[in-house]
Amino acid sequence: MANENTTISSGMVFRGSIEADHAVVVEGRLEGNLVVRGRVQIQDKAEVKANISARDIEIFGSVQGNILNAESVSLHPSARLAGDVQTAEIQIQRGAKHNGNTVMR
Repeated sequence: MANENTTISSGMVFRGSIEADHAVVVEGRLEGNLVVRGRVQIQDKAEVKANISARDIEIFGSVQGNILNAESVSLHPSARLAGDVQTAEIQIQRGAKHNGNTVMR
């Protein structure tokens, strides 16, 4: 199951907490908490209101919440992040918006 992942599809709304050992892709709406031991990808039309803890996080869409204990965070040009970030590495591309504090660890 090397390529296993969970997808919250476009048009879908999930409220609650998700814990996963594999990748999670959000294309729709997520409200709650997301704890992933792998990779998280927030697609460009996605809306997330959640704290996210994951090894690697790529944001193309909108996130309201804190990013916790990440190894790497990438904010792509369409990304909108309102929340604090705790990470070892961060990449913010031109056009991305981040409103919050960043703590490098």
